[in-house]
Amino acid sequence: MGETDFVNPCRLYVIQITKKSMEQPDIVPDKIKSPFNYRILVGIAVLVISVHILINYGTIPDDADTIVSIFSFLNPLIVTIIGFFIAIRYRGSLVFGKSYLALAIAYLGIFLGEVTYMIYDIVYDIEPYPSIADVFFFIQYPLLLTHLALNIKFFTPKINKIAKIWIIVMPIIVLIGYSAFYLVEDERGFVEFDFMYGVIFVYFSALTLSLAVIGATIFKEGAIGKAWILLSIGILFNTIGDTWYYNLELFDAYDLLHPVNMFWYAGYWLVMYALIKHNKII
Repeated sequence: MGETDFVNPCRLYVIQITKKSMEQPDIVPDKIKSPFNYRILVGIAVLVISVHILINYGTIPDDADTIVSIFSFLNPLIVTIIGFFIAIRYRGSLVFGKSYLALAIAYLGIFLGEVTYMIYDIVYDIEPYPSIADVFFFIQYPLLLTHLALNIKFFTPKINKIAKIWIIVMPIIVLIGYSAFYLVEDERGFVEFDFMYGVIFVYFSALTLSLAVIGATIFKEGAIGKAWILLSIGILFNTIGDTWYYNLELFDAYDLLHPVNMFWYAGYWLVMYALIKHNKII
């Protein structure tokens, strides 16, 4: 028989039933001392900046594009592996097994998108945007939304009106910023395919962020609160990266050495830290 877990905003119960024995539920206190390791956070910031400087201004400019491509697909691959590990660990649970499986597949989609992007750009020297790579990149959004929604619904079946308004307003604010930048910079005065294409990705990225923030507010005082805050910040960095990237593509201004990559790297590493922290707590 597998594991069963029940979590609510006030208390986290982890019930483990094995073939060997049937024990009383292990009760995790309302507040677990699991503070951030600020040395890790500082290390992530330093590493992100150092990698960008090394690639752009170091001694390897000829191989910079290839190095960035490899670096770009290794990051989501590592998140995928960690996500699958947690999903397997909680495969018999009511929520964690399914939700972390969705998260793992989401980052697997990003990994496949990065590999496909690299093949178009580096191997065949074909413009990778738009391309089949975008299909893999888009997969992440419904799967991440599934991960977030499963946890939020299980922990708090009914969210308040403020949360519902936030889910609607937050993506709209991001889209307004995305559109305003386009209208200011573009002098042609008409809506192009690239703009509408980017709107789809920017909207779902912002929607994912809005749910992540709700999750962080729900669990901030609970056992996995710190992990959710890290996850939310990681998704925030990815949202900034996505929004900036699709603005760049409107004007053919993106290349593999652009600073926007730093937001994706920071986002991936923060999500890695969040997953590792979650796995240690529960």
